Amino acid sequence: MITKAAGILIKLVPESIGYTLTAALAARTSRPPVTPAERDALATASKLHYGAGNAHVAWEWGTGPLVILVHGWGGRAAQMAPLGVHIARLGFRAVAIDVTGHGDSPGHNTRWEYFLNDIAAIARALNEDVHACVAHSAGALTAMAARSLKGFRATRYACICAPSHPYPPIDVIQKKLNPGKGIVERYKNHIAQQFDATWEQLQTGAPFAGVGPDLLLVYDTTDRFVNHSEGDKIHKMCPGSALVKTNGYGHTRILVAPEVAKEIGAFLAKAVL
Repeated sequence: MITKAAGILIKLVPESIGYTLTAALAARTSRPPVTPAERDALATASKLHYGAGNAHVAWEWGTGPLVILVHGWGGRAAQMAPLGVHIARLGFRAVAIDVTGHGDSPGHNTRWEYFLNDIAAIARALNEDVHACVAHSAGALTAMAARSLKGFRATRYACICAPSHPYPPIDVIQKKLNPGKGIVERYKNHIAQQFDATWEQLQTGAPFAGVGPDLLLVYDTTDRFVNHSEGDKIHKMCPGSALVKTNGYGHTRILVAPEVAKEIGAFLAKAVL
């Protein structure tokens, strides 16, 4: 109801006000319920704090080479928890973070730069070499961008349902609010500024440049949020990367797919050989 009313209002007010309203609505995040499987996985974790004032929350399993797990926009660390348990059983220290505005971390809205800052913040807080980063959707895109923007480094990167550039929220606001072209262009610029880039630069998939064989890409052919063709695009621009596709899991259930856990486990094992 609120979204429908906002869509009508945006067409009646000046563009500057319409843009402000659009950006505010797009920044809102939801905290999805924790499933029984996720709750069981979290119950085996140790709770950590990181970031400014140690107000942000992360969850830790196991010991060994460090693997950082990052959820997507509107997600939470709990969604990565079953993977965290699996990774820990393979001999790694798995740490899943709640990004600002998500899960148990503070805030009621988020931005792409919050993902960038929080990924860098957890790496600083842990203060050890990161053997791998396993990330989902927006978390995967920002983890790759954090390499150049925040100095974040991992030996390997496993990106699950990653968009090549931050277009999903554009699709969402166009579908739900149908704002005018001027508002859409303003919002694209707003996003691009958070990546210290232009929208045109982001469209090239620049955050993924230079990864090559240290990159695993995982997509589902039935994902209606990030089309699996994004994997083909990134795979082509990153020679030597690995591309795996599943079928029937969609955008979030892929995180608990047994074949995905198997592929990620094998990929991570190569990093410590």
